[in-house]
Parts: sequence; C-alpha cells; structure tokens
Amino acid sequence: MGRPKSERVDPYVMVEHYQMDSAAWTALSDRAVWLYLELKKQFKKAQGGDSHLILPYSEVSWRMSRSSFCSGMAELCKYGFTKVVEAGGLLRKPSVYAVSQEWIEISRRIVDKEGKAAIREGLAKKPSFRNNLRNLIGSRKWEGNGR
Repeated sequence: MGRPKSERVDPYVMVEHYQMDSAAWTALSDRAVWLYLELKKQFKKAQGGDSHLILPYSEVSWRMSRSSFCSGMAELCKYGFTKVVEAGGLLRKPSVYAVSQEWIEISRRIVDKEGKAAIREGLAKKPSFRNNLRNLIGSRKWEGNGR
C-alpha cells in the first residue's frame, strides 16, 4: 500500500493549462518561470496559502545570481503573476509575495496590442512573441474559467 496520510508529501506544483497558454506566460523568461514554480512550492495552507509566499534569495543562490533573482521576481510582478505583500530587505527579512490573477488582464492587453506596440511598451519580447501571437489570436483559452 502507500504511505499513511500524515507522511505524504505533495510532489507537484499546480499550474493550470490555460495559465501556461496565456500571452503573459509566453512573455516570461525561463528564469521567471523557474522562480514562479519555486515560489509556488512554498505554498502552505496553514501559513496563509497563496497570499503568504516567501522565497529568499538564499534558497535559490545555487541556481542564479542576486541580480537575476531580482529581475526574475520583478518580471513576475510586471506580468501579474505575483504581487509584493511585504517588501523585505530591511533587517535582512525576505519579501512576502502573493499569487495574483492580474496576468489574465495583462494577457488580454498583450494580444489586443499586436506586434510592435506591445513590444514597445515592454509587454512582450521580440523573439518568442511573434510566433506565439499567431497562435494566441482567436484562441484565448485563458479567458473565462479555462475549460
């Protein structure tokens, strides 16, 4: 049989398909996607759930530099996947983040502002955006409930 319930560990991070198909997710760098998954691994229902997530730099220092960490977290906030609940830094405390649903509205704006206008405003990057824009126009799976 399996382990008793008290010994089970949740070995996965849940990311919805419609979220991964969104224009905002497509615009994220690999570094930001990895940080988002690491942040979601910090989910603990007893500590506030998705509204109280802490990911200090010391936990990811083996993977990236401090500047990469800061730019990746800023990118997650920019595209609406996270928001800062408490800014850290003072007295060497880590920042507290919350998972946000603002990425849905940002994805709509990216697709509605096609091509150069979205790139000019910094909502999308040149290489991956053009190819994915063709796939996203007309099939907005991330709108509504995603099903």
